[in-house]
Amino acid sequence: MNLLDDMLTEVIVRAICFPVGWPVVKLLTRGKYPAKGSWFADTPQAQWTTAVGLAALVIAMMAALKQFALP
Repeated sequence: MNLLDDMLTEVIVRAICFPVGWPVVKLLTRGKYPAKGSWFADTPQAQWTTAVGLAALVIAMMAALKQFALP
């Protein structure tokens, strides 16, 4: 049951974070990465793209909650 939960969580996180990270990674690598068809592939570039998307979502949420406001 735990393995199934882990796999489901990974699919959900990748489905949400990869599309967010995709334009950022494309911009930073000048279109070289991520390769076409790597959305659900188990490759380092897909994992990096997902991580960048997660970081972008966390930063956006922090900005929305005014965590960067100066005192």
